[in-house]
Amino acid sequence: MLRVLTLNLLHGQPGPGAGDGSALTGSLSAARIADPGAARAVLVALAEQVAELAPDVVALQEVDLHQARSGRLHQAAVLAQALGMPYYRFAASYAGPVAGLRRRPLRSQLEAPTHDVLGPARAAVGARPVGYGNALLSRYPVSSWHVTRLGRGPSSVVRRGHRAWDPRSYRLFPASSRVMVAATVELDGRACASLGQVSVASTHLATRQDTAARQLRRAWEALAGMPGPHVLAGDYNLPAERVAALRVARQVGQGHTFPAGAPSRRIDHLLTDPWPTGTQGQPLEGQAGGPGQAPPLRALSWGTRTFVVSDHEGTWVDLAPAQA
Repeated sequence: MLRVLTLNLLHGQPGPGAGDGSALTGSLSAARIADPGAARAVLVALAEQVAELAPDVVALQEVDLHQARSGRLHQAAVLAQALGMPYYRFAASYAGPVAGLRRRPLRSQLEAPTHDVLGPARAAVGARPVGYGNALLSRYPVSSWHVTRLGRGPSSVVRRGHRAWDPRSYRLFPASSRVMVAATVELDGRACASLGQVSVASTHLATRQDTAARQLRRAWEALAGMPGPHVLAGDYNLPAERVAALRVARQVGQGHTFPAGAPSRRIDHLLTDPWPTGTQGQPLEGQAGGPGQAPPLRALSWGTRTFVVSDHEGTWVDLAPAQA
């Protein structure tokens, strides 16, 4: 069995789950995460909650790297260490501060000054690379990492004033770049005796549904070319029925994920490979893959949970190879 959890981190901002009055999270509901100590305490509390679910792979979205608003922490690294997951990768949607000059990174991991066009200048004044994006954490070894850029959609113009003729009544919101980070995880029988490796990815799609649909097709196309079977997890910003209608892959898991505390819809999803089909197009749910093919995965159990951070619920699923 392989357990995959996905969570929109919301840069570690405490959410409804931080105000439940428990000893673990109650004191963090008003934490000012711009303070490094408070930011780390929130992430440690989150790691304790995640550890209760014992996931094998964690997909994260809206992850900060050395941003001032979140204590200048490497959030993926802090969580990976707290969870005892030695294999992790951050992939930047953009380099630069959240309030400032954003730019496409030269290398998405932003581990060195040369990974950002302004990195050498920042290093000259003692500043580290900063960015924002997605991350993937694994307790099992990773044989290869892959990053796929999914592009951005059109900008939006929103009217904020009452005077239609006044240009100051409008505000332009540029669309954010989107990215997928994927790993080929080597299980070697440790999670499941008949599953040697699996490719898992984390992504965060556009808020415009037409753009998100195009990005989802691009993400699955890239992931499907990696060693399988495949799992695509993340915040799609798409309802379950829209994801199903795209027919790019098979949804696994159920449960509303947004907004946290009182979720009314599911916009965070996990997808895996379609079932093999027979001559009449019917799904052959009991069949494993053919010679040289990875076996399809079936969901054993699933759920959602409110965490100390975020305006999303986390959602997880237990996967195993379908048996013939």
